[in-house]
Amino acid sequence: MEIVEKHRSNCTECGQCLEVCPRYNDLCLIGRLYSYLEGKAEIDSKFLLRCLTCGLCVDACPENLGIKMLISPARQKWVNENGLTDRQTMVDPESKNNLFRKIAELDETHIYKKSPGSVVYFPGCAGTYINKIMAQSTVALLEKAAVDYTVLSGVEYCCGAVSAGAGDPGPMRRNGQLNIEEIRRRGAKILITACPGCFKAFKDIYPRMFENLDFQVLHVSQYLELLVREGKLIPETVLKHRVFYHDPCHLTRAMGVNQEARDVLKSIQGTELANETTENSACCGFGGGVRVNYPSESLDIASDRYRAAEKLGCDVIITNCGGCMQNLIEAGKGEIIKVFDLAEYLSLACGIKIERDDTRMLELVNKAYRLCVSGYGKSDDC
Repeated sequence: MEIVEKHRSNCTECGQCLEVCPRYNDLCLIGRLYSYLEGKAEIDSKFLLRCLTCGLCVDACPENLGIKMLISPARQKWVNENGLTDRQTMVDPESKNNLFRKIAELDETHIYKKSPGSVVYFPGCAGTYINKIMAQSTVALLEKAAVDYTVLSGVEYCCGAVSAGAGDPGPMRRNGQLNIEEIRRRGAKILITACPGCFKAFKDIYPRMFENLDFQVLHVSQYLELLVREGKLIPETVLKHRVFYHDPCHLTRAMGVNQEARDVLKSIQGTELANETTENSACCGFGGGVRVNYPSESLDIASDRYRAAEKLGCDVIITNCGGCMQNLIEAGKGEIIKVFDLAEYLSLACGIKIERDDTRMLELVNKAYRLCVSGYGKSDDC
């Protein structure tokens, strides 16, 4: 297998990938992955599902390899050989146990503007059904800035990125071209996405799978920074906080987007940014399916972000990823430090306050996990 040969010929087994990895600690895992991908040995799915796919290992590797490079194809191989489990189909928009459809059955879903617009906002499944404050805040800011926008929301427009990360590229193949065509039909010149996974899908994966897109793709942090820089959003309300910006893995390491959110925060009066670079950024523990497969371990990793913020004397954590926000909020019970989405925090600075109910959000999502996934929460043993 080409990917194995590339990894094997360049890996020096220095172990730097494991020094930063929050999930694996044995260098023998690389050999196990080689053998499995070459069809020489079997592998336990529990072993593969421990990976957060955070990319910390890739950044640490002198050869730009890391463990993730092997985990992703190994997951797809396992699915091809063994079929999909309910933990993988739970994010497939056509599956009966789709998490977001289940939440929609349990709770009211906000209806957004669907008429044509030059800017399409894509809140993704998380922003539509779980972390609704992200979408509501962004839409409020688009309204305030008088942007000609439309919203492409709903599970029927799922980008498929989470399914692909779990080893099932099917939803991305089915939905990708349909999503592109709908965005064109709306008359979009710019697409802005809330979820880092959606951003990667449209910015990187879709053009390789389908064709070059004829509209610009931006993450919401990039677009908000543009609106602030052009004076279309003016954060006049003073927010006196020392802020820790939590870099989402799939936005920062996978896509190289990290400065725009920091620039937005620096524009807000009274707000002091404690970490101006990505140095020592780390995963919240949500990604790669770890949150549903190893819930308590996932939340323990999220708790580390509070300790990092606490060490820098921060009273607020800001992020701009639905998964990160969900995990940080759930891990933060009893914590003094508050968590905000970037768009929500900027909304407050622009005089817009939108009520949110974290308790309700966590109750809904955990109930949906239990209804969609067999044995969820009984143990962290997949």
